Amino acid sequence: MRHFFGTTLLLCLACVFLVSSCKAQTMEEPKEPDEFFYIFLCFGQSNMVGKGEITEADKVVDKSFLSLSTLDGPDGRKVGQWRLAVPPLCRYNSGMSLVDFFGRTMRKNYPDNVRIGVVYVAVDGCAIDLFDKDGYKNYTDTITRRWLLNEIAAYGGNPYKRMVDMAKKAQKYGVIRGILFHQGETDAYGDRWLQKVKKIYGDLMSDLHLDSARVPLIAGEAVNEDQNGVCAHINPVINRLPEVIPNCYVVSSKGCEAASDRVHFTTQGYRTLGTRYGIKMLKSMGFEISDGYEETLGNSTTVAVPDKELDVVATLDSKGMMHAVSATPIEKVEYVSFSGEKLKTIVLGGVKEVDVDTRLYPNEYPLVIVFHGEDGSSVSISVTK
Repeated sequence: MRHFFGTTLLLCLACVFLVSSCKAQTMEEPKEPDEFFYIFLCFGQSNMVGKGEITEADKVVDKSFLSLSTLDGPDGRKVGQWRLAVPPLCRYNSGMSLVDFFGRTMRKNYPDNVRIGVVYVAVDGCAIDLFDKDGYKNYTDTITRRWLLNEIAAYGGNPYKRMVDMAKKAQKYGVIRGILFHQGETDAYGDRWLQKVKKIYGDLMSDLHLDSARVPLIAGEAVNEDQNGVCAHINPVINRLPEVIPNCYVVSSKGCEAASDRVHFTTQGYRTLGTRYGIKMLKSMGFEISDGYEETLGNSTTVAVPDKELDVVATLDSKGMMHAVSATPIEKVEYVSFSGEKLKTIVLGGVKEVDVDTRLYPNEYPLVIVFHGEDGSSVSISVTK
């Protein structure tokens, strides 16, 4: 290993797209999960289902953005089978949703060896009780609306169980990295709703053997008051979710275009909201992203590397994990190509020990790992295969 100094550029990774049919794709179950296949669970009510108009251009999807079907459909989707994430995602007769744009935002900001997968369960007009594994039956027994009963029946009468069953299947292929949630228009009126969301999140952590510190919940506001949203009054309650779920982040719906019913979003509204979900998730994973980036994460900026060197001792194991120990706090770590292009930034906030996975960019060797100290010092270590 040797030191490397110079200027770095913030580069937004290019996204390569292709067009494909919606038919289920055959994927052999791997011997072990692919740690670079990032799975996200998505659940909620109608704005999670998605009501946006779908154009032909929207059907152009990156080949590494996939969806695990939780419903059968006449378009070829089959429960438990992976398919290219061509909209509609929730079910065959839904529309564009925030998840479409979340997935595209995530995909275009990861290297080519990372795939994005979503597991999607949502029901129009449902209360939060529908996702309570212990109390859902008490709720469904009170429902008289036939269309709502039909939507629930499509999930075997228990949407929470379908979500968990499909999430377990997805875990055989990849790693669950986060949960997207959009619900509340029906019943987000106070502490009772907050506690129910907390319970459901806790049940998912337990049933899927997940670590809540590593799997954030990203929630979104209802149509905002700046769009005369019918349910805008629930947004203060939604914004209290981080009070009861520590690893929870709330996405603002301000400026997200509303449909004429002022309850749902237009495709453009879902585009803005879903991109914000993606940015919030990336930030929770340690990506350094300036406020204001929504359509893309890329402005080119030049960063001068200071002269003062950070005192870091780093060891690299046979699997490509670098363990670094510093005498002074490390503020952030950067992945930089040998030509000086910044590939990724992880903000640490001042730690003296960190593990860095050098395998994220297999086509960038020799890869440069730059450690930055809180005092402005830095040190760069290049890694070869």
